Amino acid sequence: MTAPQPIRHDHPSADPTRSGDTDARRWWAGSAQPVWTAVALVLAVDLIAVSIGVAGERLAPGGGDTGALIRRLVAVLLVAAAAVAVVGRAKAWRATAAAGPASWRDTRLLLVPALVALVPLTTGLNMPATSTVAVLVVGYAATGVFEELWHRGVVLDALRPVGLRRAALIGGALFGVSHLTNVAFGQPLAISLAQSVGAFCFGVGFSILRWRTNAVWLLAAVHAVGDLMFHITNLHGGALWGVLVGHDIAMLLWGLWCLRGLQRDDPHDGHTSAQSLHSKQNLQSAGGAA
Repeated sequence: MTAPQPIRHDHPSADPTRSGDTDARRWWAGSAQPVWTAVALVLAVDLIAVSIGVAGERLAPGGGDTGALIRRLVAVLLVAAAAVAVVGRAKAWRATAAAGPASWRDTRLLLVPALVALVPLTTGLNMPATSTVAVLVVGYAATGVFEELWHRGVVLDALRPVGLRRAALIGGALFGVSHLTNVAFGQPLAISLAQSVGAFCFGVGFSILRWRTNAVWLLAAVHAVGDLMFHITNLHGGALWGVLVGHDIAMLLWGLWCLRGLQRDDPHDGHTSAQSLHSKQNLQSAGGAA
């Protein structure tokens, strides 16, 4: 297998300031405290999701697994819509890697994640009721859009000033912590904690792939398919947990391997731009003030 090619430093998508995605519109970018900005971004959507879960339980208590599934669906549809609205209003599609095929690069790197996502199919299909399948498809499609556009798009864009590698690590950690909100939808704490660890591994790997491919929509598709496969195949018990763990570890390891294509720990993939200089000046000013 050949090593991935480094990001081209003359590629327009490497620098959002070359595409009209200005700091004035991207209100989350260029902060003197990028990590705290990222934390606030994650907490904001987590609060929305938890509020929906708690409100749904109080307004329509019980309902078992079906009730919890519907509450999750409502929550993820709302936060996905919010993510699209925020990016669209800021006209920050390119800065969040959501500009479309014209800005994609090294998409062959997504072949491995796509194959890993399809591994559960080796156990055969086990389709639930049609209505449940419809809810699962819509729900996981919305989950893919929200988690990739928000976490790998907006949050990583906010973390640009700390460098690509550190941004991937911090973004992965925030992605893992955000999965603790599943407790609000009735999921046991122990399972939520285990899921958070897996989400951290997955988040780091997909954050690196976001920097390498600049293709949030493809990441969203792979993410959605991978989640769906666990619910429409014959994976159960220990085998299910084994594949879940293996899936997240594989994403982490593949992402780390793809780091070889990131030549510099630079906020703009090697570009020196007005936005990156502004961010560095803000960080230096903040450090001097401290």
